[in-house]
Amino acid sequence: MALGLLGLLPLSPALEAQTPLPARVELDYTFGQRMRFILEPESPFPIVEAILYYTLPDMELPQRVRIVLGSQTPSQILHERDLRRDPLPPFAPLTFWWEVQDRDGNWWSTERRTVRYLDNRVAWRTISAGPLRLYWHAGDPGLARSALELARQSLDRIGGPLGYRTTEPIELFWYADRELARAAFRLAGLEIGGEVRPRWRAVILIASADGAGLETLRRLIPHELTHVILEDVAGGQPLPAWLDEGWALLNEGWPDPALLRALQEPRLEGVSLASLCGDFPSDPLRAPQAYALSWAVVRYIQDREGTGGLRRLLEAYAEGVSCENGVRRVLGRSLARLEDEAEAAFQPQPPWRFVMESLGPWLLLFLLLSLGPALLAFSQRSEARIQSP
Repeated sequence: MALGLLGLLPLSPALEAQTPLPARVELDYTFGQRMRFILEPESPFPIVEAILYYTLPDMELPQRVRIVLGSQTPSQILHERDLRRDPLPPFAPLTFWWEVQDRDGNWWSTERRTVRYLDNRVAWRTISAGPLRLYWHAGDPGLARSALELARQSLDRIGGPLGYRTTEPIELFWYADRELARAAFRLAGLEIGGEVRPRWRAVILIASADGAGLETLRRLIPHELTHVILEDVAGGQPLPAWLDEGWALLNEGWPDPALLRALQEPRLEGVSLASLCGDFPSDPLRAPQAYALSWAVVRYIQDREGTGGLRRLLEAYAEGVSCENGVRRVLGRSLARLEDEAEAAFQPQPPWRFVMESLGPWLLLFLLLSLGPALLAFSQRSEARIQSP
């Protein structure tokens, strides 16, 4: 294990003063098959050793590949990765660079370069607006413009109350074919619905390339962009899953009837607000209840505290406080009490209560108008009795 870790660490080059290396640095790949890292020095000179580094945003340490050349003067240095045996996750931004040592022991380094690992089985077309870039492969340009406008409006509507602005690009990939999307992720041993990789600033959307698909995107786009915005505002600090998912569900614009049904079902063991501080359950029976509870709690906080309350909660978690302490600091209650209050607020109410809440003011007015003549008559009778003696 220790030897494996040593293989990841940039040992000798990090300790040396490095000189910029004028060179052509390229990345070439066939999606899901192979990837080639290419280094071509502009002026060939004797190279004893070359080290390739590459990393993803979620990696703590870069991968390190050492190539011993002896004392050669190569015009090209190449490393190939077999993506069938050692796959990479689709749409990941891959950052890579080279360091080489010459015959005199001097170290040279190329600039770092970042390339997104796209599914190049697909002929993507692109359209942009501000920091947003939409990739699509089916349907007419009008549909793509409408989808991009949905994304722009969602970014303003969700980010505006949080004071959120970004110049970093956010890229959305619209698959019109669900099986095509699934195949892309299965090549990496992953499963996908529609999802987002916030740290990668990549949003994967699955919807048909027609009007019905656009309606689906009307719900999906704000949901997935919420995750990117919250990740940015929190500065990469991990957020409670119930806050992240509940806020995303809330921004879809209307509650899914399935959420309300799941909220009213008897709670399964293991589904609680405290358990949703970490990851969501993968169990298909518990997951709907977990999403429903998350939506109910975030909706309850918004109804009571407004978006400002949610923002203060987000700021607390951005400081690194625990799941429980964030709720206590901002809302003045425990997680358990917050869960009970939110659940009670969304339980079905008896019909008479709805009637009273809806018609109460009118019933009061009717009662006052009805009592007016009776009170007047009573007053006149009282005066008559007094005058009679």
